[in-house]
Amino acid sequence: MSATRIANRYAKALYRLIGTDPKNTKTCLEQLQTARALFDIEPSAKVLMSPVMPQDLKKKLFDAALTAANGSDVLRAFIGALVAAGRVDIYPAFVDRFARILNEAAGIVDADVITATTIDPVVLGNLTSSLERILKTKIQVSQQVDPELLGGFVVRLGNRMIDMSLKTKLDALSKSAAL
Repeated sequence: MSATRIANRYAKALYRLIGTDPKNTKTCLEQLQTARALFDIEPSAKVLMSPVMPQDLKKKLFDAALTAANGSDVLRAFIGALVAAGRVDIYPAFVDRFARILNEAAGIVDADVITATTIDPVVLGNLTSSLERILKTKIQVSQQVDPELLGGFVVRLGNRMIDMSLKTKLDALSKSAAL
């Protein structure tokens, strides 16, 4: 089974476990994200991702992060089960998937905007507003940069994709010219 599917199963299980109260789920997500920061710190990331490091050491790292975030006993037990199952490697994907589940429950659609260069926050805000108006739903945007696009943008919304990139237009033009 792929790591993404496993992360999705853990995220759904935690969502069912903690309930659907928006305040509670938001607090839980913040605590999970605090512990996720362990993967951004090189020494702790090496320990967590190492297959030879003992599980109790990994659990102590998570416990320290959750203590700093005032994590609940339920969350500590859940993360302890994830560590005991040897699934620490999926933790970042699990947190991302949990955040998506919370957004879906709140009626918010996640969108990835991919551009050739970093765009101004005002332009990104205008694009987000336009998409929300067209799709009649709240959108949470994350920006990615792909220099191969040359110009324009690509928006990914779940199974949908809006491709307004210069690369795609040039590819289409070259195909039509070849005919």
